[in-house]
Amino acid sequence: MVDYFKDKIWSYIGNPDLYKMLFDKLATVVIILFVSWLSIKIVLWIVDYLFEASKKANDKFTLSIKTNIKRTATFHKLVRSILSYIIYFIAIIQVLSVFGINTTGILASAGIVSVAIGFGAQTLVRDIITGFFLIVEDQFAVGDYVKISNQAAFIAEGNVLALGLRSTKIRSTGGEVYFIPNSSINQVINYSQTYNLAKVEFPIFLESDFADLEEQVKKLLEKLNEKDEYKKHFYKKEKIVLNYVTRIENEVAYLEIMVKAKLGKAPLIQSQLRQDFYDEFKERIREVNK
Repeated sequence: MVDYFKDKIWSYIGNPDLYKMLFDKLATVVIILFVSWLSIKIVLWIVDYLFEASKKANDKFTLSIKTNIKRTATFHKLVRSILSYIIYFIAIIQVLSVFGINTTGILASAGIVSVAIGFGAQTLVRDIITGFFLIVEDQFAVGDYVKISNQAAFIAEGNVLALGLRSTKIRSTGGEVYFIPNSSINQVINYSQTYNLAKVEFPIFLESDFADLEEQVKKLLEKLNEKDEYKKHFYKKEKIVLNYVTRIENEVAYLEIMVKAKLGKAPLIQSQLRQDFYDEFKERIREVNK
């Protein structure tokens, strides 16, 4: 009996076809592992590039907007891990197949689980994918003032409080907080990228012709444009201008004054403009309200 097993073992060990088969299988495994390693490197490089591009785009914004960076970094790590594990799983299945192990059952089980998860989490997956592109494309960030709609109708307008994997949180000007699933966001109007427009309309009584009033307004604007309390809030080297006359009726001219302001500074400029215009034209403004 012992001799029988010895002969059997030796027949396998001394069989050159066995060594060739083992070499072929090991070579195939090495190739699979190398391709998997290379695939991970390429995929992670693409992911890193996309997130780095998003980060650089955010660097020009204010500190309040940069609070989203930590969340983006967390999402970055999550995406890297998920994609790496997917490639590892594919590599393991291929290696098992090389050694003749039937992977049909494993794939079938994975397929059933995937289908079950897919049916139960279709909306969740859409939310996460949309959230990913919202971050990468820099459509908006924490602190931005936005108007959000879907294909059906308007959803919400206000300041972005949080941009998560599944949903976006917005506080409206009325104080309400909206939790919006990312997959329902089809259209975004962002009022907070690079600068805000500070616009104020003034009704001023015409004492004589409009040319005199226009000259007075321009002189006032020249004076205001030199004030540090205004200049520090201007976007780059912008200046306050008389945009246009919206209308003239009943001897009252309605003037729109406008300037590009730094992010979040438009309300301060608008408030100061109202005060300075009232001080300059208070008698004529009072005349409008008689």
